[in-house]
Amino acid sequence: MRYSGMDGIKGLALIGVIWYHLSQRTLPGGFIGVEVFYTVSGFLLATSLLNEYRERGAIRVGRFYVRRLLRLWPALVVMVPTVACLGMIIDRDTLVGIAGRSMAALTFSTNWYEIATGGSYFASTSPQLLRHLWFVSLMAQVIVVLPVLVALTERLVGERLRPLVPLALAVISVVLMGVLYTPGADPTMVYFNTGTHCFGILFGVFLAWLAAGHEGMPRFALAIAGHVMPWIATAALIAMGVIATRIEQDGAAFRGGLAIVALLTMLVIVGTIPRSSWMHGLLCWRPLVLLGRYSYGLYLWHWPLYLLMQCLLPGWRCDGIWLIWTLTLAASAVMTAVSWVCVERPLLRWSKAGRGSAGGDGTGRRTVAWFRIGVAAVVVIALYLGLAQAIRVAPAKSSVQAMLEQNQAALDAEAQQREIDAKAAEEARRRAEELAKAREQAKAEILQTMDGHDITVVGDSVTVGSTPALQQALPGVVVDAKTSRFIQDVPQIVSQLKAQGQLRRFVVISANTNAAATQDSFEQIAAAAGEGHVLVIMTGYGDRSWIPVANQGAGDYVRAHPDSAVIADWSTAIGAHTEMLTSDGIHPTTDGMALYADVVKNTIADWMAMEATAS
Repeated sequence: MRYSGMDGIKGLALIGVIWYHLSQRTLPGGFIGVEVFYTVSGFLLATSLLNEYRERGAIRVGRFYVRRLLRLWPALVVMVPTVACLGMIIDRDTLVGIAGRSMAALTFSTNWYEIATGGSYFASTSPQLLRHLWFVSLMAQVIVVLPVLVALTERLVGERLRPLVPLALAVISVVLMGVLYTPGADPTMVYFNTGTHCFGILFGVFLAWLAAGHEGMPRFALAIAGHVMPWIATAALIAMGVIATRIEQDGAAFRGGLAIVALLTMLVIVGTIPRSSWMHGLLCWRPLVLLGRYSYGLYLWHWPLYLLMQCLLPGWRCDGIWLIWTLTLAASAVMTAVSWVCVERPLLRWSKAGRGSAGGDGTGRRTVAWFRIGVAAVVVIALYLGLAQAIRVAPAKSSVQAMLEQNQAALDAEAQQREIDAKAAEEARRRAEELAKAREQAKAEILQTMDGHDITVVGDSVTVGSTPALQQALPGVVVDAKTSRFIQDVPQIVSQLKAQGQLRRFVVISANTNAAATQDSFEQIAAAAGEGHVLVIMTGYGDRSWIPVANQGAGDYVRAHPDSAVIADWSTAIGAHTEMLTSDGIHPTTDGMALYADVVKNTIADWMAMEATAS
C-alpha cells in the first residue's frame, strides 16, 4: 500500500531544517524537522517490510539493503568530493579534517566519528562541510537492523503485542537521551548517538504496525477515525509550527521535546492517510510533494553550499545575507537535479534492468543504462581525484584554530608568570592606583596616556583571538580568556583573579558568544568581583540564537546599574564591518582584532571622561 501525503510531510520538514540552517535566529526550532523525517521514514520503511513479510513469509534482506544503498549512497558519492573540491578552491579552512570526515560520510558513520574525535555540533573554529551528515549516518545504521527487528518480531511475538516492541525501544531511547543530557555541557554525544536518537524512527515503526492492523477494526470505528483524525492532525501540525518558533537545542528539546515532535508527526501521518482528508489535499500539493521527493538531495547539498557561499561572499553576511540564501537555494536545487539525472537515476534504471523489470527485450535499455553508468563513473573518478588533492592540501588546523591555540599558549604562560611573580602583581596594583589619580583629564588626554594596567579582561575565543591587539593597544592588561568559555564559568574565574590580586578596576566581560545570559548572570559576576569595580560588558556577535538573548541580559543589567556598569558594543561595531570577520562569521581578522581593542579602549575612556566631568 502506498500512503499519499508522506512526501508533503517531508517537504514541510525540509523547509524547517533548511530555514534553521540558513537563519537559526528567525526559526530557532527548525531542527525539529529532523524528527519529522525520522518518523516518516520509519513508518514507510516498516510498512514496506511488513507488507513483504506478510505476502512472502520472509524478508529479502539483501534486496532491501541494495535498494536502500542505491537510494542513499550515490548522492553521497557525488556530493562529498564535489564540496571538497569547491572548498579547495574557495577556502581551505573548510578542508580541516576532510579525510576522516569524508570516509565517515561514505561509510555512514559520521555521527560516531564526530563523537569519537570530540567533534561538536554546536561549536567549532572552522566551517564543517559534512557536519550535517550525522543525520544520514544515524538513519543508515537503523536501517541495517530494521529488517531483522521486523522479521523477528513478526515471527516471535504475538500479533497484539508486536507494536509494543518498537514502542518500548523508542521509550528507552527517549529516556536515555533525557538522562544522559547534561545542562550546560556540549550535547553532541546525546544528539548524535544512535541509541539516544533513534526514537523518531522507532515511533514510525510502531505506527506502521498499528496501520497494518487497522483492517481488523470495526467499520464504524474506521469511519469515526476518518472524520476525527484530520482535525487532530491539523492541530498537531499547528503545534509543531509553534514549537519550531520557540524551542531551542537545550533541555526542553533533549528531555522530551524531540519525542513530542515525533508523536505529533505520527498524528499528522494518520490524519493524512484518508484521501477524503483535507490534510491529504494540502500535503499532496505538488510543489510540496516535489520538495519532499527530492528532500534527500536538497538536504545533502544545502549545508556545504551555504558555508562555501559565505566564504565566497564574506562582505554579504549582514545586509546582503538574502543574496547568500538565494544563491545557496538555487545552487542546491541545481546540484540535486544534476546528481539525480547524471548518477542516481541511471543507477536505479540499471538496477531495474538488471533484475529484468524493464520488460520485453531489455538488452537495449541495459546497454543505455550501462553507457550512462560509464559516463557517471568517469565523472565520479574525476571528482575523487579532486578529493585526493583536497585531502593532500587540507590544513591540519584552520587559520582561526591555529591563531587561537597560539594566543592561548601565550595567555597560559602569562598566567603562570603572574602566579610566580607576586611582587610584579603588587607593582601593577600600585601603578593602577596612580593611574586612577589621572581620572580628571578629558578623553583626549586619557587616550594619549591610557594603558591596560587598570583593566582585566575575562573572555572567550573572540578575546583569545584579539589578545595581541589588546596587549598592543592596552599594554599591561590582564587577559584571562579561553576557547568555548561559557558565561556561567565567569563568576568563578573572577573570584580566582580577585584572590590572586589580578582583578583590576575595569573588568571587561566578553563571554556572550557561547551561551545565553540573563541579568542575573551579570549580577553573579558583580557579586564575585565585589565593590569598587566597573563592569564593561562586551556584546556578542554571530548567527546564534542565544547571542541576542545574552545581549539583552547585558543591557538589562547595565540599565539597572548605571553607576557601575557600561556596554561595550562590539556587536554594532563589527556588524558594520563584517569583512573583518574570518570564515566562521564570529572571530575577527587582524583588522577585526584592532577594532575589538578599540571598542574596549574607547568605552573605558568614555567612562573615565564622564567621571572626570562629573567631579
